[in-house]
Amino acid sequence: MSIFDRIILALYTVFMACVSVITVLCSLDVIPHRYISAFIAGIPGNTFYCIGGVILFLVSLRLLIANVTTTSGSLLLSDSGHGKVEIDKGAIEDYAASLAQEIYGIFNVKVIAKLAEDGIYVRINASIEPGIVIPDTSEEVRANVREGLKKATGVEVKDIEIYFKQIKVKE
Repeated sequence: MSIFDRIILALYTVFMACVSVITVLCSLDVIPHRYISAFIAGIPGNTFYCIGGVILFLVSLRLLIANVTTTSGSLLLSDSGHGKVEIDKGAIEDYAASLAQEIYGIFNVKVIAKLAEDGIYVRINASIEPGIVIPDTSEEVRANVREGLKKATGVEVKDIEIYFKQIKVKE
């Protein structure tokens, strides 16, 4: 889900929470029903409410479509007449972590992969030993992960972000 969709979802959720609170308050008679009746009576013929309703409808459709089209937890590698070949996102993450740990001085690797139509995006969180040249080691990790995933899946690795969370001796 894109950042735009997340913002829409957050706003939509806040709006629905407000509607829910108003519904509860009306049912408990905290808000008298005559206010709600007056509000509803003002809706017919009011263009403002029509536009608001259309916007809510479009937001609902956008969120529904975003949910349906969101990349699933697996990557389709091939779809022939003999069946589909898919690889799970977790398998890609585990394999990328093992590829990163093959590089000297890298340990405690955790990988988050994003599977998209145009390729794989990888974020690597790891610890590094002291005395390692970070830029050189980062490039070595990138090259090893990129080549290993491309060879295993046949899918291009578009981006690899590396975050070193600690510099310390391996335990």
